[in-house]
Amino acid sequence: MNFPGIPAESLFLLAENRFQDSKAFYEEHKKEINKTVVHPLKQLVAEMTPAMLAIDPLMGGSVSRVRRDNRFTHDKSMYRENMWIVFMRDKRAYDWCLPAFYLDFSVARAEWGLGFYSATPAIMRALRRRVEADVPRALAAVKAAVDAGFIPCGRPYAKPRSTEETPELLRFIYDCKSVDFNRTEQGNFVADSDLPHRLLAGFQALAPVYALLMEAVEEAIGMREV
Repeated sequence: MNFPGIPAESLFLLAENRFQDSKAFYEEHKKEINKTVVHPLKQLVAEMTPAMLAIDPLMGGSVSRVRRDNRFTHDKSMYRENMWIVFMRDKRAYDWCLPAFYLDFSVARAEWGLGFYSATPAIMRALRRRVEADVPRALAAVKAAVDAGFIPCGRPYAKPRSTEETPELLRFIYDCKSVDFNRTEQGNFVADSDLPHRLLAGFQALAPVYALLMEAVEEAIGMREV
């Protein structure tokens, strides 16, 4: 069975569930939420998994829960209006610092791309070393991502660290504390039954950047030589 798409009505239902923030309201609509949102997302992950394993055979896919884990947050609301899928390796084996392919969406918008779960200074230093060791490879990887419509970004330092000699496409790697590549779409992006193919095309364009990031992670935690 192919991914059916997630209709606008279901996105509005998620938003209403978050607004009501009521166990009674959720239980009343739980069957519909599961049928039109949660199960299609699990189906989406299953449909994409073989191609994602070709990018990295060690990664797995997961789907967010509707019920929030609010034990360690200031926001004590019980339910989320956004949902997400993510493909990444097991965080526990990498000190919880990993790049991840993701799709995050709500009624307002959808965002997808390649993000970093807690990039550390050591990982960023390793990434810069790898960029400097093979600038053409880094340029080709970033260009492939940009040509596919992804915007490089990150948490910037107070002062830029790149120089005039740094290629413009690579400056964000030096000027930011972490790096991400994302695209923003309208919320109805997830209604398209062709979504698996659209996501896979984008993630495959991001695969060369992902490889660089994973090498930097492995170097930083001692799993790969400098």
